Amino acid sequence: MKAINDIDFDEFHATELPSRLAQGNGKLAASTIKPGRTFAWHLTDGRAVTYTITEDGIDITQGDLDAEVVVEIPPDDWSMYAQEMKSCFALLYTNAIRMWKGEFNHFAAWEPTLLAAYFGRPVYEKPPKLHNRRGRRLDLEQSFTLDDDPEEISHFFQTTGFLHLREVYTPGEVAAYNAIVSEAMRNASPDDKRSWWATRDNGSQVCCRVTYLNEKYPMIRALRDDERLQRIADFSGEELLPNSDRLDGYSVVVKQGKVAEGLADLPWHRDCGMGGHPVLCPGVNVGIQLDEANGKNGQLHFLAGSHHHSNHGMEVKKNWPAVAIDTKPGDVTAHFGHTLHGAPPPRVLGQGRRVLYAGFKKAILDDFVPEGQGYNDVLFKHDSGRVRSPEEVQVARSEKEENYFEKGSYDPYDESDYDGEKYKDWPGSREKAGIKH
Repeated sequence: MKAINDIDFDEFHATELPSRLAQGNGKLAASTIKPGRTFAWHLTDGRAVTYTITEDGIDITQGDLDAEVVVEIPPDDWSMYAQEMKSCFALLYTNAIRMWKGEFNHFAAWEPTLLAAYFGRPVYEKPPKLHNRRGRRLDLEQSFTLDDDPEEISHFFQTTGFLHLREVYTPGEVAAYNAIVSEAMRNASPDDKRSWWATRDNGSQVCCRVTYLNEKYPMIRALRDDERLQRIADFSGEELLPNSDRLDGYSVVVKQGKVAEGLADLPWHRDCGMGGHPVLCPGVNVGIQLDEANGKNGQLHFLAGSHHHSNHGMEVKKNWPAVAIDTKPGDVTAHFGHTLHGAPPPRVLGQGRRVLYAGFKKAILDDFVPEGQGYNDVLFKHDSGRVRSPEEVQVARSEKEENYFEKGSYDPYDESDYDGEKYKDWPGSREKAGIKH
C-alpha cells in the first residue's frame, strides 16, 4: 500500500497542524475529550511531541515526558497515519507501534480526537437530524424495491449511509449462490490466505469468510456486470466502479455461532477501519442476502448518519439511531464503507447466516492498492487463516512487551450514556476490552 505523500514530522507540527487547528480543527478536537488530557507521539528516531487538550483547542509541545499516553512509531508509519492510510488498528496488527505509556485501548480512544485535529472530521456525539425529501423525520426502518422512486432511494441512502432493498434476487439465483458458497467453504483451508477462520468454544475450527470467489466461479464473476448491483451503487450519488480484483474481491461472510476465538463477529466498525480512507471512501459495499437475517442469527446493525463522522471506541449510546435490519433471502443491503456498522454473535447454531458481498470503488483506488491486495491483509500477520480479534492481539503483545506498558485504568471520555448492557456481548465492546467507564 502506498502513501499519498511523505509528511515531515517536524514541519507538520511547526506549521501545518497549527494552521489546521486555528481554522477550526482545534476547537472541534477539544470538544471530543476532557481538557488537560495529553497524548504524545515518540518517533523511533527520538523526535517527540505532546498534544495537550485545552478548553478550545490543542497545545503542541516538544517532548513526551509529561504525556499520559505515549505511542512510539517509525517515521514512515507516522506519515501513513497522518494521511489516514493506516489506522491505529493497522499499526497494532503490523506491530508498528510500541506503547511507552498507556495501553493500545487508550491510543484507540484518542483516535477520533486525532482525526478531528488532522482532518476536521466531527465525532458522532449528537445524532444528526435525518429528514426525508419533504422535511419530515425519516423512517429509518423503511425498505425499498428497485421499482421504487430512485430519488427517494438515493435520498435515503445518502442521508443514512445504508439501504435495504427487498426481493432483488430470485430464489433460483439465491439457491445457486448458496451452492457455490457451500462448495467454496468445503474447499477452503486455514492456510490458503483466501479464507478467515475462527475457533468455537468446543475447540473446532470454522470458516467464517471466503474471499475472491469471483476468481473460481463464473456465476460470481458475472456479478461484475450485473446492472442491478450497479444501479444500487449509483444510488450513492458517487461515480463508483465494480471492485472484484482488490479488497477481497467478491466474498462471502458466514455468521458462525459459539465462536470463542477469532474475528468471526465484527464489532462496530467501518470498512476503512484498517486505513486507506482517502482512497477507499466514499465506497459502497452491497450484500446479497443468502439467508434470512434476524435478531437470532446476527443481523446487521447500522448507525444512521454516521458516514461523515468518527466514533469514540466504535461505540453506540442509548439514544442513538442504531438500526437492525431484518432481511429475507434475495434481499440486498448496501452501505457506505465509512458507515458505522456491525453484527452481534448469533444466538443459534446452524449452517451460519451467509451474505455475498460485492464492492464498488473509486477509480483512484487502483493507484494505491495493488491487484489481489487489500487493507485487511494485515489481519493475517499473526496466524495463518485464523484472524485474531484486536483484544487477542493486545494480549499477545502485552505478554511479549510487558516491560513497555504502564498498566492502569485510563479513560479520557465521559461515556455515562454508553449502552453497555445492550452491546456488552459484542466483540470490541468496552467490557470486552477492559475499559472502565
